[in-house]
Amino acid sequence: MVKFLESITNQFPELRDTSLVDVTDRNRFDTLMSYINAEYLNFDKVKRTDLYRLSMMIEEHAQRAYAPLVATFETEHLYKYVENRYLEMLKNIPKAWIIGGFDNPFFAPQTPPDKAEILTCAGTTLQDMWIVISKHNDYLFALVAQDIGGVEKGDWFKGFFTSKTEVVQKVIDEMNHLMMTDIDFFNIQLKEIST
Repeated sequence: MVKFLESITNQFPELRDTSLVDVTDRNRFDTLMSYINAEYLNFDKVKRTDLYRLSMMIEEHAQRAYAPLVATFETEHLYKYVENRYLEMLKNIPKAWIIGGFDNPFFAPQTPPDKAEILTCAGTTLQDMWIVISKHNDYLFALVAQDIGGVEKGDWFKGFFTSKTEVVQKVIDEMNHLMMTDIDFFNIQLKEIST
């Protein structure tokens, strides 16, 4: 079976062939816009703790810009670790898709159903992926990282960050295909709030 990351990079030779970059270099990448302006950033053997900063930048952008968000978690435990922060975030974004290797897709009943969909990717090639996607104006950007193990599962990741909408849309299309769902950043139906 082709891994999720490989299925995407194989379709975009310019992404696959881009040199590796130290995405943790705070001098070079001090803001989310510095990542976005780079367009393609490939990385390998990056620790989970090193990706938190970029992941949180994307989440914070979604709140500031009132933009949709996709976030994947390899396990239910990893989501539970940030669940309270996500419940606060959901107040400030129009729609979120929270995806993970969840044994029970209904494990988070307190998540507002009008703001978020909780989806399980258990048993798919998404289960080893850490993906965070948001939108800025008319383009999408994403962190796409695959757990490559190490001493312990979750120690090291490889993947890319891109602000090329066609690549991010391919990631979303593949996610939709694997989970038989409809993640769509460009056609979000907001429920009207009655006062």
